[in-house]
Amino acid sequence: MLSCNVNSAFHLLYLIVFACNLMHISVGAEDCVLVNKESASEKDLLHRLTGLKGETISLEEKVGGKVRNVYEVGICTNANKSIPQAGAVQHDRAHNQTYKLGSIKATALNGGSDWIVITYKDGDKYNITCGTGPREVHIMITCNSTVHHGTLELVPGNKDNDMECSYLFVLGSSVVCPPPKKDEKHGLSGGSVFCILFFTVAGCYLLLGFLYKRVVVGAKGLEQIPNYSFWKDFGSLQADGCNFLCRGQCASAPENQSYRNIDDRPRRAEEDRDDQLLSM
Repeated sequence: MLSCNVNSAFHLLYLIVFACNLMHISVGAEDCVLVNKESASEKDLLHRLTGLKGETISLEEKVGGKVRNVYEVGICTNANKSIPQAGAVQHDRAHNQTYKLGSIKATALNGGSDWIVITYKDGDKYNITCGTGPREVHIMITCNSTVHHGTLELVPGNKDNDMECSYLFVLGSSVVCPPPKKDEKHGLSGGSVFCILFFTVAGCYLLLGFLYKRVVVGAKGLEQIPNYSFWKDFGSLQADGCNFLCRGQCASAPENQSYRNIDDRPRRAEEDRDDQLLSM
């Protein structure tokens, strides 16, 4: 009998531990559930919030030096364990009341390159103001590259206006900052540097050479150009170089001939042998 009771107690304890583990897993696995589940842009924004998920931030609102309200805001997690699925909670110290401002199971996201607004809907309903509609809270997260998450701030709203019956919090965080841009190399390319050097040297060469020819040598006209004879024959030199490199031949060499070239010059006396023979 005693052994049966021990076994039953052991099984009961095992079931309790197993149930606690399941509850812990279910609580830890809570995340924002988008109202518009088909929105690809909101899914991307939700993915960008990965670095802030699970964070809980509190804020005390003081009036006349006394704490009037305490706000707890969770980033895709329960803001208060005593209130399930609460994305934001308000503790009204003046009336000793606690309100759920929005649910993580009714989340909407909006954002840009350096900001994201989280909206929790389906909070506790108002008693009198705002047409007794459900509370709604907006958490605007702006880029602040210096901190993981900064101080939570409450933006005062007009609860008497039916169009502004919502809470707005502002939070700075480096998580929503865009990735740093790669430093672009600003400078001159190698070709630009070469062109600048080339034209600088060419300009100095022409200017200084012109002055030297003009002042020292006393040249005039085209002779004032530095190395005028070289530049005058530069085209022919290029042609000779092209002929040598491209055609593989140098300037044509004189060919050995087995006969004497006909010369139009007067013949010398010693070469007129036939005339000498006739005279004999």
